[in-house]
Amino acid sequence: MTTLYDYIGDNDKKVEEERIKEEQSYNAVLTKIHKQKLLNINFTGFEGRLSDLIDGIRTIPNYNNLKGYVRENVLPENPEISYEKLSFKTGIHEGVALVILYDLYNDKLEEELKDLDEEDIDRDFRYD
Repeated sequence: MTTLYDYIGDNDKKVEEERIKEEQSYNAVLTKIHKQKLLNINFTGFEGRLSDLIDGIRTIPNYNNLKGYVRENVLPENPEISYEKLSFKTGIHEGVALVILYDLYNDKLEEELKDLDEEDIDRDFRYD
């Protein structure tokens, strides 16, 4: 015979298992972020002020077109491309390539986090 304590104990185990899965998923995403953020940035015209570089490059009139081109044509073939190779392949400055990859990576990360949030919402409103 199942008692109320057994039922509560089973639910506590499920909640703990889900928490552990979420924590592992979160840690995996953080590990991926830390690996990709460690870039050796060394090119002409860069003196270490990344925020100024990013803001300046985003004001280039065709920046969104370049970003779209890289997202649609370059990344499907080479998802792990470095900014140096992207610069060489597309003929754009290394700084522009770096910012494009930075923005595209952040866009992808935001989508993944949004998907995780939507899964959490769906799971919270699901009745078992």
